Amino acid sequence: MDRIEAPRTERSRATRATILDAAWRLLEEEGGAGLTMSAVAEAAGVSRRGLYLHFPSRGQLFVELLDHIDERLDLAASLRPLEEAPDAAAALDAWARHVATYHAHLVGVARAVDRSRHEDPDAEALWQRAMQGWYGTCTSLAAALDGDGRLAEPWTVTTAADLLWALMSVEVVDDLRNERGWSADGFADRLRVLVRRTLLADLT
Repeated sequence: MDRIEAPRTERSRATRATILDAAWRLLEEEGGAGLTMSAVAEAAGVSRRGLYLHFPSRGQLFVELLDHIDERLDLAASLRPLEEAPDAAAALDAWARHVATYHAHLVGVARAVDRSRHEDPDAEALWQRAMQGWYGTCTSLAAALDGDGRLAEPWTVTTAADLLWALMSVEVVDDLRNERGWSADGFADRLRVLVRRTLLADLT
């Protein structure tokens, strides 16, 4: 029985990945309004019935799309240096590298969702879920700085998290990486200097 069901499971996973990849492309190219179930089915090369077997609603498709993008871009690997940093100051450096590299790959989809979210509840739900994840990372980092006694005055955990979250915005990343032509290394280095000089208290 296992030999029969395993290929079906693998085929189902491949189909789901194809659908999510197609939805990702459509979102970047057409925006949220272009991400209809019919358009996704056509782009993925599946029937509407087949699409609904995998994703019962457009909202469910949006929800799973965020996890799919993070898996494709390997979010876990990008965050690992931050999580494994020996201290909060080193984690701050790793965060700057993460923003300069990983978030540059999110510009297209983030801008598309941001444009659509005020009229599209599914896009708004995706946006809010993404923002909660980003802000959670910033809050954990700010709390670690505070716990290590490295959070400078007059910053609090909340205001430091607010600042870090704002610096992750698609506008900042897109404008500096693409409009101004900053390299990933240049952006990471300058962002590291900025947040270190702003948030880190001197050790005495």
